[in-house]
Amino acid sequence: MRTRSLLIVEDNIPLRQMLTLEFEELGYDVAMVGSCKEAMVWAERKPFDLALLDYELPDGLGTELMTALQKVQPHLRVLICSANPSAEQATAELGCATAFVHKPVGARMLNRRFKAALDQAHINATAVAAPGDTSNRS
Repeated sequence: MRTRSLLIVEDNIPLRQMLTLEFEELGYDVAMVGSCKEAMVWAERKPFDLALLDYELPDGLGTELMTALQKVQPHLRVLICSANPSAEQATAELGCATAFVHKPVGARMLNRRFKAALDQAHINATAVAAPGDTSNRS
């Protein structure tokens, strides 16, 4: 299995550093930034499989950033996280994120969510690639 690339966008520096270390221990190739602007610079330079976005960033909302990131990288899977209870409703109404996660949260639980998102993306891609072919499905 190839190394998965992850973009972490979190303005809380200690949390960002902790998550980066934990995801690196889990085998991810991690880039970490603290703003929407920095995230877009990275997204234009490097492809990512996954992104973990804080909902409230210094220069915008995670939902807005997710839309911009997916224009550059359409297959990007995104988890949005926040301690703000209204952020989950806002994210759900937009129907934009792969998932929403409440803070505080650890890398192991996020890893499980990422794996589920990637598995679902693989299933969807397989179904689209061969809609009439059932030979490779279980």
